[in-house]
Amino acid sequence: MLGSGDSSYIIKLRGLPFSTSVEDVLDFLHGVNVVNGKEGVHLTEVRPGRPSGECFVEVESQQDVEEALKKDKDNMGKRYIEVFSTDRQDMEWALNAMRQSENGFDGIPNVSDDMGIVKLRGLPYGCSKDEIIQFFDGLTVAADGVHLLSDYTGRASGEAFVHFVDKESAMEALNRDREKIGHRYIEVFMSSADEVRAYGARMEGGFRSSRGPRPTPYDRGERFAGRFGSRGRGSFGGSYGGSRGGFRRGAGGGLHCVHMRGLPFKASPQDIAYFFKPIRPVNINILYDSSGRPSGEADVEFECHEDAMRAMRRDKNNMDHRYIELFLNSSPSSSSGSGGGSFKPNRNFRSY
Repeated sequence: MLGSGDSSYIIKLRGLPFSTSVEDVLDFLHGVNVVNGKEGVHLTEVRPGRPSGECFVEVESQQDVEEALKKDKDNMGKRYIEVFSTDRQDMEWALNAMRQSENGFDGIPNVSDDMGIVKLRGLPYGCSKDEIIQFFDGLTVAADGVHLLSDYTGRASGEAFVHFVDKESAMEALNRDREKIGHRYIEVFMSSADEVRAYGARMEGGFRSSRGPRPTPYDRGERFAGRFGSRGRGSFGGSYGGSRGGFRRGAGGGLHCVHMRGLPFKASPQDIAYFFKPIRPVNINILYDSSGRPSGEADVEFECHEDAMRAMRRDKNNMDHRYIELFLNSSPSSSSGSGGGSFKPNRNFRSY
């Protein structure tokens, strides 16, 4: 983790050309004092080798934040750059999510039959390796023993393999089944070296080679329009947290969803997660129109009704320069997902 950052000053740049370097960012922010120079600039990727067009920059003071905000809508090359004030928690979430791609299964070491291995399911958005190690506090996780997994689209699947120093420790780890990280119940299963090898074979075979580049908020509309034309579509891939083709039910058996309207068309799932912080969404489903372009709407699912109610306090708050309308689709005793809200969930979503 990057630290609590109570006294940190963080800005976020969006709309960067994909060829942007740290030096380009520092040139753009000329006159702004960046903490530790190049080390204070954090370019992000949606997957290794695929820049997101966004970065976070640590600056020295509130005056530097204000100076940076004056550069909002200034150009870098032919692109205008959006500049926002943010905080360290936002940056941590973004970098944790990026590490799920960078340090996931791709970096897994060779496994042996002597290892104790468990598999986790149901990890929350942005979950870090440190949080998983803390989840197993009191047990000895092997060095470099946490491996966050991705689905065929390159997104975090909400699953991980965890290696322990011996099989006895892995057996003890099973006692953590259904304990929580944040508001999420985590399922813990016994795994094996054979399962890890099989996963690796799928990743190195057609599972990975068929995976196309993940679109960013800046090229999503054009890429989807060309791929899907005017046919429209239902769910795309598996949603974060385990649902496929529909909403996942919360621990109490009901659906705890907030519908968003008025989103900027380039809003990303990460932007939506930031909008609701410190409440952690379970699923973020951006909705698209029949031509495959973002509709400006999204369905956001929370673990419990209380979280959904807290999220509703953000109604009419702004994302960038647009105010967002929120509609509640949750009730304490909901079992069908229709309780409490006037919004009927749209099935035409892309899951994150």
